[in-house]
Amino acid sequence: MLKTIWNYSIALFICSLVGILFMDYIALPSYVGYDNEHYLPDIRGNYLQKAKYTLASLGFKTEIATIPFSENNPAGTVVKMSPRSFTKVKEGRTISLTIAGHREDIIIPDYTSFSLRNARLSANREGLVIDTVMYEFNNKIKDGHISFQVPREGHIVKSGAHISLGVSKGNPPDYYTVPDVVGKSLKSAKIALAKSGLRLGKLEYEFQPDLLENTIIDQNFTPGMRVTFPAAIDLIVSKEEEL
Repeated sequence: MLKTIWNYSIALFICSLVGILFMDYIALPSYVGYDNEHYLPDIRGNYLQKAKYTLASLGFKTEIATIPFSENNPAGTVVKMSPRSFTKVKEGRTISLTIAGHREDIIIPDYTSFSLRNARLSANREGLVIDTVMYEFNNKIKDGHISFQVPREGHIVKSGAHISLGVSKGNPPDYYTVPDVVGKSLKSAKIALAKSGLRLGKLEYEFQPDLLENTIIDQNFTPGMRVTFPAAIDLIVSKEEEL
């Protein structure tokens, strides 16, 4: 009797063990799809055809979105992917790929009277690059809005072309205040002069080994001085090498 009970106990244990192993290694993986999951490879920077082939070989589908041409990304390459690389994903899922666009002909829009923010957004959508923003007083264009552009509207350029924009500062003031640019870099000085409504005058270079190159040493108009016209401010600029 005891032997029979013992045999039944062993048989029950073995069946339970087999059932557990079956559920863990066959039934559940088949139901959940664990055996059909893969880690996504990082295919950013790959050309589209290679990227699609790599994903297809792992059982994934792809959907494509193209962004305007940019000098930062070779045309036709993957810029972004979703889900992100190294994410574990089931076979059959669709992977979204963002592809850098090719150069195309673009007719430059008329940005006059756009706010600077809206001009930037529009240029980005068109695939244009704003590389220079200049400020001027203009009594015909609202403060903060585009007063001129280079190239002008209607010109045909390629994607990624650079454009310059002028931004109105509204009505000119009764006087202009000379900014203090001594100690600033030449680039910062130019920006400060432009914002004050004054012009950059003559540049004179002087050897100054203790200063960074292109540091403003002196200016011909006293900082804080008020002038009634957009004067040209002459600057003395440092250089590192003595000729």
